[in-house]
Amino acid sequence: MKTSVRISWLLPAAIGCLLAGCESFHSVRESVRERIVGAPPHVRTVPGDEKQVFAAARLAMTKLGYDFERGGPAQGELEGYSHIGAGEDFHSSTQRSITIHLLPGPEGYTEVQVWMKEIVESGFDRSTSPATETPLRDPAAFDAFFDALQQQLQGAAGK
Repeated sequence: MKTSVRISWLLPAAIGCLLAGCESFHSVRESVRERIVGAPPHVRTVPGDEKQVFAAARLAMTKLGYDFERGGPAQGELEGYSHIGAGEDFHSSTQRSITIHLLPGPEGYTEVQVWMKEIVESGFDRSTSPATETPLRDPAAFDAFFDALQQQLQGAAGK
């Protein structure tokens, strides 16, 4: 009798653990895929030619606290980094990066592809614990960039 009570209790618990494991397995699989292949960009098509959109994107990323690192209108690419901030513990630091690619869209439009990453360094000895880069998944960060880009484009159109 006691054995059947234990089994009847263990079976639902085991099924619950398996179902919970499926979700975590999916998360692990996605994380590994992103590290190998890279996270997909957030994409929007905006009005303006590549040169106009480049100028607006550079101002938008600066407005959001990123320092321009490299790129140009001819390459259709921009890259920037935020200031280095304190991490979660005393010996760590964090920084964000943004990478933007501009591609020709339909006539009078440009496709904007954006990737953002969080860079974390921890520990005393940076040589034994290199920085880790994790793609940002927070849609609000991307929405903030695209909103700032739209404001810059509207401001340029009004001039």
